Amino acid sequence: VYPVEDQNKFTDHYGNILPDAYLVPRGTTVKELAYMIHTDLGRTFLYAINAKIKERIGEDYVLRDNDVIKIVATAARK
Repeated sequence: VYPVEDQNKFTDHYGNILPDAYLVPRGTTVKELAYMIHTDLGRTFLYAINAKIKERIGEDYVLRDNDVIKIVATAARK
């Protein structure tokens, strides 16, 4: 799974193309991926976007091989 910040360019906030890859067990949901990236991202998760097909997906979406995912979350409280 490849998490990205810009779903239109498949990049992170520095412009690096597909900078990270997460190897996740079969059956992992997109919300579980959010927690793997950062606890605050998991806690503030709203929804995700499948960047390949530009489709909004919910927290129960089961990740597939080579998915490119943008996670949308609320601002973390300090």
